[in-house]
Amino acid sequence: MRTAALLTLGVMVLWAQGGPTARVVDGLAYVWIEPGSFLRGCAEDDSECFAWEPPAHEVTVQGFWIGRTEVTAAAYADDGGNLPAANVSWHAARRYCASVGMRLPSEAEWEFAAKSGAALEDVAWYDGNSEDRAHEVAQKGANAYGLYDMLGNVWEWVEDAYEEDAAKRLLKGGSFYNVARDLRPPNRLWATPETAHRNMGFRCAGR
Repeated sequence: MRTAALLTLGVMVLWAQGGPTARVVDGLAYVWIEPGSFLRGCAEDDSECFAWEPPAHEVTVQGFWIGRTEVTAAAYADDGGNLPAANVSWHAARRYCASVGMRLPSEAEWEFAAKSGAALEDVAWYDGNSEDRAHEVAQKGANAYGLYDMLGNVWEWVEDAYEEDAAKRLLKGGSFYNVARDLRPPNRLWATPETAHRNMGFRCAGR
């Protein structure tokens, strides 16, 4: 397969036959997710669902870019190396993504990109293996889309609000101190947009 790289305005795009496959923004890699449909929310045969998860329903998403990793501390504040940027509020995460020409992913986009079918131990830092701390990004295996740490490590802000209440912004994926059940892709946590905590981070997306 032939590939070519294009660098313009600080954004490097890798093209393969048929279209772009990867890009680099602010030193972080982004992966192109093809459009598709999936069953989002709590599946009928999932005995671990929480009451706040939406019932299963089919959703179609357009193609989008999403960070291969969580935004790192080095990219966010030039400090902390490859640990995920943490203690970041929804407002601050949004500002950062906008500053590099991106945005926060929607909850639907995030769920579409998160499902991998891999064993949790292979792809996630969580209560069972994290030693109660975040780890450098991309130390566990990637999911089917080539994305790292979609589950565990730090909760990730998304654009959506819980029950359309702007004071309750959603996070996805669980974190290093959560049990395995909390890391299921349909699960969600809400917090006020000003909240910042050591287990809250983000990744950017765009079209």
